[in-house]
Amino acid sequence: MRYLGVSRAELYSPNRISGDTAVFRAVASELERHGHEVICINEEKLTKIPDGIGGIFHMARSREALAVIGQAKVAVTNTVQAVQNCARATQTKLLEGSGLIPESMICPTSGVPAGWKLYPCWIKRPDSHAVEKDDVQFTENAVELEASMRGFAERGIKECVLQNHVKGWVVKFYGVKGSGLTDCYAATVKDGKFGLEQYNDMPDAACVDMDALTAAANRASEILGVDVYGGDAVVDEEGKITIIDFNDWPSFRTCTVGAAQKIAELIMKKWK
Repeated sequence: MRYLGVSRAELYSPNRISGDTAVFRAVASELERHGHEVICINEEKLTKIPDGIGGIFHMARSREALAVIGQAKVAVTNTVQAVQNCARATQTKLLEGSGLIPESMICPTSGVPAGWKLYPCWIKRPDSHAVEKDDVQFTENAVELEASMRGFAERGIKECVLQNHVKGWVVKFYGVKGSGLTDCYAATVKDGKFGLEQYNDMPDAACVDMDALTAAANRASEILGVDVYGGDAVVDEEGKITIIDFNDWPSFRTCTVGAAQKIAELIMKKWK
C-alpha cells in the first residue's frame, strides 16, 4: 500500500514545530514498519496527489493544501471536513447546545454586542487556531473587550468568537478514534503555546474523572468528525469538565510513540 503523508507548515505550528514533526514522522515510520510505502511532502509544496496513492494522512491546515487533499478519492485522516470543522467559529456552532463548551457568541468585530454580559471572557480568532499570541485574548470587562475587538478589526479580522471564562484548572488531552485518550495532564503556563494558562487556576492536586473526560472528548470528536484530536478542558472545583479548545491532529508531545501506533492502526483500518 502506498500512503501520502502531508506534514504541517511551520506557520500552523507556533512553538510546536518539533512536536508536530516528531509525531508525523513517527506515524510514517510506523506505517513503513508494517510494510507500507510512504511518500511525505510538506503542505506548502503540495500541488497534486501523486499517482498510485491508496490512502492519505495529513496535518495540513492551509486552504490550498486542503483543496488538493479534498480531491482525493481515497481514505483521508483527518478528513478535510473534519479539519474545517475545528476552526473556532465552526466548532462553536457545531458544539453549541451540547453542554460541552462554555457559553459563546460569534459576532462582528465592529463593537461589543449589547447582549454580551459575561466577564471575564475570551475573544478568539474565528477562522483558525491561534498562530500568534493576539489570536486569543483574555478580557476582564467591556472596555478591554472593545479594545481587543478593535485590534482584531485593524488586522482585517471581521468576525470573532466570544467565550465565557470558566473558572478552574486546565487539562490537556490527546486522543485517537477507537482508542480513547492516549494521554492527559494538568497544564501549566509553560505547557501552552502563548502562556494563556496563567488566567486559569493551578490545581493543588490535579485529578480528573477520566471516564467523564474521555466521554466528553469522544462526543466532541464525533460531532466534529475528527479522528485524531486533542484539546483543552477546564475542570472546576466540583469536577465538571468543559471543553474550551478542540484541535485536529495536535503534537501528542507527551505520548508520541504510543499515539503514532494508534494513529497508524486507524489509518490502516480505514484502508481495509
